[in-house]
Amino acid sequence: MSFFTSWRLSPLPAFVGLSLLSTPALAFDSSGGSASLFIIVGLGGFTLLNSLMQGLFFFAGQYRNPIFAKRHVLSALIVPLLAFALTLYDHRSWSDFALNLGMIIVGVGLILLPLQLRQLNQPSNQHANWLLNLGAILVLGISYLVPPCALFAMILAHIAIASRPNTEAQKLIAKTLSYLILAASYALFGYWLFHLLSKFGA
Repeated sequence: MSFFTSWRLSPLPAFVGLSLLSTPALAFDSSGGSASLFIIVGLGGFTLLNSLMQGLFFFAGQYRNPIFAKRHVLSALIVPLLAFALTLYDHRSWSDFALNLGMIIVGVGLILLPLQLRQLNQPSNQHANWLLNLGAILVLGISYLVPPCALFAMILAHIAIASRPNTEAQKLIAKTLSYLILAASYALFGYWLFHLLSKFGA
């Protein structure tokens, strides 16, 4: 009886043993996680939307202009450059750095596609503005779930306005639709940006 009583009243050795066993789980190192998260979510999402824009621009005949293709590539390279800078600043080990660098290289390869697409035969699309507006509406729908995507809808709508339809009737209807998309995109993006800045200011 005294043996069982003394065992119940002495839980300290078991507690110390469990504490030692759980020590590695508590020593979690979160360094390097920010870069990996940005690459997977930020660069991955950007590459997906940018690939959609590449398809729209190709079928709309925008890449017939080599200057347009180069500007698209140069502006899109900003995101992987940011990811690379963050990887240099925040990585746990060389294996983690190599993994992040590999994902960045894949993203850069996809971003450089317009330089190859512009060399293909691209017939002039008479409905380029409608195609771009359709893509902008699709991206605008995504923006209601992910508000920063409204920036892509703005870009598509601006390029749709700059395109030249064949008839004045098409021009009037297409440009009206483009301006409506622009208004909705700017409102959504501005609302998201206001709330983001208010959180930093709080």
